Amino acid sequence: MQSLIYKVFTRKFSLSLQADALQFLSEVIQQNELSTADATKWLELLADTWTKREDLFTVISAFDVPTLWYDPGKKLFTHPFENAAILSSAEAKAALFRQRYDLLKQRVLRNENFMAVSFSDHEKDRFYQLSTVDSLQGREGEHFLLFGMLSQLEEGKLFLEDRAGSIELDFTEMNSKHSTVNGLFTESCFVLIDGYVEDGIFRVEEIGLPPPEPREKTKAAFPNNNFFGGTPSLRTETQLRAIEVASDNGIIFLSDVWLDKQETMDALHTLLEGFSHSTPPIAFVFIGDFSSKPFVSGSGDTAQYRDNMALLGQLIAGFPEIARKSHFVFVPGSNDPWGQGALPKPHIAEFFTKRLGSRLTNVTFASNPCRIKYCTHEIVVFREDLLKRIRRNCVLPPTEGTEIVKHLVRTVIDQGHLCPLPQRIRPIYWAYDHAMRVYPIPDLLILADRFDPYSVNYEGCHCINPGSFSGGDQSFFMYYPVSRTSQYSKVPPK
Repeated sequence: MQSLIYKVFTRKFSLSLQADALQFLSEVIQQNELSTADATKWLELLADTWTKREDLFTVISAFDVPTLWYDPGKKLFTHPFENAAILSSAEAKAALFRQRYDLLKQRVLRNENFMAVSFSDHEKDRFYQLSTVDSLQGREGEHFLLFGMLSQLEEGKLFLEDRAGSIELDFTEMNSKHSTVNGLFTESCFVLIDGYVEDGIFRVEEIGLPPPEPREKTKAAFPNNNFFGGTPSLRTETQLRAIEVASDNGIIFLSDVWLDKQETMDALHTLLEGFSHSTPPIAFVFIGDFSSKPFVSGSGDTAQYRDNMALLGQLIAGFPEIARKSHFVFVPGSNDPWGQGALPKPHIAEFFTKRLGSRLTNVTFASNPCRIKYCTHEIVVFREDLLKRIRRNCVLPPTEGTEIVKHLVRTVIDQGHLCPLPQRIRPIYWAYDHAMRVYPIPDLLILADRFDPYSVNYEGCHCINPGSFSGGDQSFFMYYPVSRTSQYSKVPPK
């Protein structure tokens, strides 16, 4: 059977296969008991689909992510409005944090530790029970588990808010016991707290982030909802997986690609030259900033920025095989035009990118954040110096002795949100807060940050920070969808 696979892929379509890809395709053919004729047709379809793979790699703008609000009464997701707008209604502002609350609470209540299966007193003790703020009155000294949002309703004082009200928090007892703090807690974070009421104040003994939920469980609970966006594939999961395995290529991620620096252009030339001697990668995802200094509208920066983009297009076009076969995605940073300082940030205007785009076969100028769907993979890309912002605004220090990046990844995924900060710290367009969700958990999460590069696995999600390509040591990551692993690399010095 492997000789048939070799005949179709290598001789007919000039595609090379790794050993594990050969083994996978052979197993699929044997499991489905395909005849030689049927197997040949299937293999030809896979090979043909791969060579014309535009529909397998889709970039979804944050402004095109489906608007889904959770209705706790109906226990399902609804579409509150068809077309959101950046200048949205007051309803969207009021709903922003309510929706985060409802979304996370339904996830918490579906967690096995909160789902009581029996009403006997003996069984009840095995499960956590959530209380609301309004149920605490007149019950001082009793222990409660609350879920809500951290807020500073009075200067210098932290409160917990839920749909029923708010209560002041005191962390003295927790601090004295040196309780473990896993995660980065800021205002507007949603938390679970355990403690008791005394003198109208909730004395916190333990605090934690809401437990995450595996993506398979989320999708099983809401099978008819398209949370991620994009058009669902007509191919089966097995077919898409076979296409992934047959290619066995990777996706390259670079951040802070300063096109106004000659050393950056030289490094990109070296990078492209290196890949020109092998099968072109599935995609190159270039993440901003694309200039070493903030863009100033109406100055000489406009012409320079546009020319730098054109020079990049000229550079890539010098490697025709890569320019023709690889996808190119450009995600803006905060220093790139335009945007009003709030998230999501729109894509870079065509005025700056037209000459670059004309030289590439498959190119997308994306929003920040954006989503990428590749075969069976769901990928979220976000450019923000998030770690610095969150650490600066932490209201509780994390437990020492653990890696800070693990706290960050855990916070983002457990919060189900890319930027769980107060609006005054990092504004988000009210009607597009749903585009900032990390729900269900993606297969790959890119948190492009000027912090040191890292890769972390958490709850079935592979999270990468490529680091700063131009401002650092010209590092980047190659992600391999088949093995769901990544490789940290640097452009070798000349």
